[in-house]
Amino acid sequence: MSKLTETQCREELLSSSKKIFEITGKPVELFRPPFGDYNNQLLTVAKGLGLYTIQWSVDSLDWKGLSAREIAERVQKAQSGDIILCHNNSDHIVEALPLIFEAARLKGLTFVPIGDLIFKQGYHIDSSGKQIADKSASTVV
Repeated sequence: MSKLTETQCREELLSSSKKIFEITGKPVELFRPPFGDYNNQLLTVAKGLGLYTIQWSVDSLDWKGLSAREIAERVQKAQSGDIILCHNNSDHIVEALPLIFEAARLKGLTFVPIGDLIFKQGYHIDSSGKQIADKSASTVV
């Protein structure tokens, strides 16, 4: 999407948000750029549409044909606050998920919806796509 014009980005986001709302009945609040590819223009357009742009901090690489064990081993480095990227159509993610959940449980981690994890005010996005709390922000949720 970073190659699209501002108008094309807006149309793409509006069109997909509308379709998701028609199917789920819930408004769209989150947006993950395809392939994690974004630029400042896309961030600005998404923000203008009320969308929080998210990225991931741990890539399972499940799309590469890794075994369930290999996927789980990659994800074991996750720490509190990390966002794990998994794909619903990868070959072994369904087998890997119980291993991932158990490893997280043993580390004392829990899984929450991304909307409950991210900052929604008082933040900026650094060059790696990570949200950073602004120093002046006293309370961020």
